[in-house]
Amino acid sequence: MPIPEKLRTDGAPIVLFGLIVGAKVYALWTYLTGSPELWGLLANIDRLNELGPAAGFYLTSALSYLLYFVTATAFDALVLYSFIVRGAAKSRPEGAVENLFPLITVFVPVIGFTLLLLPEVRQYVPGFSPETRAVLRGLTPFYGFYLNMLGLGLGLFGAGFSIWAISHLKRSFGLRAAVRTLVTTGPYRRIRHPLYVGEIIHIFGIAILSGTPVGLYLFAGAVVLQVIRAKIEERKFLRTLPEYAEFKRKTGFLWPRLGRA
Repeated sequence: MPIPEKLRTDGAPIVLFGLIVGAKVYALWTYLTGSPELWGLLANIDRLNELGPAAGFYLTSALSYLLYFVTATAFDALVLYSFIVRGAAKSRPEGAVENLFPLITVFVPVIGFTLLLLPEVRQYVPGFSPETRAVLRGLTPFYGFYLNMLGLGLGLFGAGFSIWAISHLKRSFGLRAAVRTLVTTGPYRRIRHPLYVGEIIHIFGIAILSGTPVGLYLFAGAVVLQVIRAKIEERKFLRTLPEYAEFKRKTGFLWPRLGRA
């Protein structure tokens, strides 16, 4: 695709995700250069038992957050790369449903969880009831730590699964509903929307990390939006690519169709 046409069609998302990747890399560098406690523990990791369980919890949490942050940044970098290298669409988005709804699906959970995790907003968001916290405390007094680890683990797995999916999607990736080529490799051999599966798992991890019922409500809303978005895309693919009907018959929607090749 000629450069002027590429800038006209994909200039805005390239600039947006370029800024996102740049901001995340800067934030990561700032954190690493401004965390003497982390470097101190890493330098004395052979003495971690002597420093007590709090040091181990801190180090585990810090390294898990770093791994998750690096993985999420890698996903955004792959999105940026996909926008740069992708080709022209065989069928471009038409109407508000195909143009706007996919963007709503992307940005509603992003904006919602960003606001939810801001201290200025979080102080007004109700947490779980005392009864729920009592049940969790009865299971283990360290329930907060284990919930954080669960949320981080799910977020990391979801981001990793999304990276696997988008690494196969590459030139066919898009935020809005458009048809480029039909991808049938990697996770797309068994699932029609593995990228959305990864995003759903990722968002569930963030919902757990939020530690509020509102986070779970946002997650439920995000799942509904993703399912509707996937249905919109499938209708467009069925109208544009004759081979999509057979692909749909052999694959599962959000999970593999067991017993099928």
